[in-house]
Amino acid sequence: MDTRLGMRLAFVAAAFSVLAAAPAVAADDCKDTVKAEGKPATLRDLGAYPNSLLAWRSAVKEKYGGGYNSWRYAKDAKVDCTEKGGQWTCVRTAKPCLDMLNRAIGGAKEAAKDVVAKKDCKSDSLSSYGAAKKKKDEALEQATIGWELDTRKKHGKEWAVWKNATDTDVDCHDVKGGIQCIAVGTACKP
Repeated sequence: MDTRLGMRLAFVAAAFSVLAAAPAVAADDCKDTVKAEGKPATLRDLGAYPNSLLAWRSAVKEKYGGGYNSWRYAKDAKVDCTEKGGQWTCVRTAKPCLDMLNRAIGGAKEAAKDVVAKKDCKSDSLSSYGAAKKKKDEALEQATIGWELDTRKKHGKEWAVWKNATDTDVDCHDVKGGIQCIAVGTACKP
């Protein structure tokens, strides 16, 4: 059996055995509140709002590590956007919490690090908006489709699969006409 395949199978088996014990996983592992301001932009929804997500994720990753920088797992999350002189600025405030995968694999972190370290990934993350939709699940799907399209344009087809991406996050908010989501992730080959 090929070594890479063996490593992947061992990781998957370890993850499933830990996930089977998921109800026994301790309560949320959250850190102190992080506040981050995104770069100002002319547009609120397509500029300042995603800029604040990227700023918050970056601040959390620097302070607590990548396992905590997912906005969707954050507690007491809020986004405040203001306009001044034709420029929008958004500030995100939330308590970063360890994401579900890192919580579930707990002791298998070292095995996961080995598998992720061997994965062929780009160095920078990419963010993309999807079309606004009436339902959140449809808006989430549109965001990941948008991410795949943008990734294909930038890096090529082999990189453009959302399920292969690492350090992923999705954030949704109400906009005129429904819900719009932004997907953020680092492109990786399968």
